[in-house]
Amino acid sequence: MSSWLERVADVYLVSLDELQAHVGWARPALELEREPALSDVECIAAATSSSVERLFAMTFHGLPSRYRNLLRWKAGEICPACSQGMQRPPRLKAWSFAFSFWCERHRQPLFSRDTRGVSALGDYWAARRGGAILNRWGMGKGADGVPVEPALSLLLSPIRKAAPPAPWELARLSLPQQHEPSLQSKRFRRPALTIVVPEFVVAVPIYDQQLPPDIAQLSSAPFAERYALAIGVARLLNDPADMIARIDKAADEHCRKKIKRNCATVGSLAIGQRKERPDRSKDKRAKFFDPHSWP
Repeated sequence: MSSWLERVADVYLVSLDELQAHVGWARPALELEREPALSDVECIAAATSSSVERLFAMTFHGLPSRYRNLLRWKAGEICPACSQGMQRPPRLKAWSFAFSFWCERHRQPLFSRDTRGVSALGDYWAARRGGAILNRWGMGKGADGVPVEPALSLLLSPIRKAAPPAPWELARLSLPQQHEPSLQSKRFRRPALTIVVPEFVVAVPIYDQQLPPDIAQLSSAPFAERYALAIGVARLLNDPADMIARIDKAADEHCRKKIKRNCATVGSLAIGQRKERPDRSKDKRAKFFDPHSWP
């Protein structure tokens, strides 16, 4: 709703605040979008010749709490094709979901101002599939039997005890920065996501990663972190046995017990029941890649 009201204000060459003062609704547009008040919606409907039902459909009223917890209230992603010929790019309600990366109308990726690490994170198919899985899970649609929450918890879980960075993990920094005592002594988490999506380590160096420790904080994560998680969910649920084996191989004793608990409900094969490890694959050319080990 806030995006639509901004574009209405543009038509009359006024700001959103000036439009609000003229029409007379009480709450700010973003608050109205989250928790619409009937009196305000009726006020806007009368002024714009719209129906109350249409305006309520523009808000997040009535959506499941799980979905609402993953909303980014000030999402800035846009679709270049949707924006052609428009003074202000529209922002659709669906794009506020933390794992929305695609414009379904034009079948192309959304554009984000946050370009950090994006060039190294490809795999659009997996990101789109993972985003769709997470969307259905958030909405409570067709997620029965799909262990989405355990998969997210597993990807966010550390596989090793927090430790200072290895020299190669600081290679992009200048030499003076690499030798900063505060950076060399800082302990960093190594989440399982970096095993399932090893390109995330290339996209975002360890000292710049802002991956939250739990699901509740995912909506505030930067674009690259959310995009990598969508890829991770798709890959993990597509081949849980192989991915769990890779995570188990990379985990240390400090984290292995917790990793096993998180793995127990992901897929039909738990760690102790897998048939073969990645290094025992029938394909002798296949080589396990651990992004945290020395090259």
